[in-house]
Amino acid sequence: MTIKTPPSLEVLIVLGGRVGADGYPGRPTRLRLLHALNLWRERYPEAYFLVSGGQNRGAPVSEARAMAEWSLKWVEENWGTEAKQRLAARIVLEETSRNTAASAANVLALAQSLGLKRLGLVTDHLHMRRAHYLFRRQARGRLHSLHPLPFPGLLRDYWQRRRFLRLGKMLLREGGAWVKVLGRRMVGI
Repeated sequence: MTIKTPPSLEVLIVLGGRVGADGYPGRPTRLRLLHALNLWRERYPEAYFLVSGGQNRGAPVSEARAMAEWSLKWVEENWGTEAKQRLAARIVLEETSRNTAASAANVLALAQSLGLKRLGLVTDHLHMRRAHYLFRRQARGRLHSLHPLPFPGLLRDYWQRRRFLRLGKMLLREGGAWVKVLGRRMVGI
């Protein structure tokens, strides 16, 4: 998958991930958010910042809400109150999705209702191929463009921090998710 920097995007879509019992996004999600926030600030300051993810068992808030709250706090602490206010005006929450396929359907419907046609998709590199596939399959011509903007350092980060068990679980989970996607495709779902 060749990654090109698109000239103009109307929205950056950040896919959610696990939220702890404390309502705090997990490390992979925070790394995705940091990547998306830097893209928003440096390249796409007029784009909407759409965070996607529903509420899972044991989590006090949805993934999207946890991501939005964390992002606003981080931006205020690192870039100041003015940047936080600009971001707050651009954040859109999609809080019903419980997996990537549902995120694709719900986010694309939301983008269409807002008239957004140039979308940037942000997740980690490991998750990007499947997410991009599901979004393209769901879109079926409803968009002008969908651009993958992966955070490339998640695997390296976990390797360097010697989080081998967590890394192995992530790889197995992604492999299993692909089997599910391809199995559904084979049976025509």
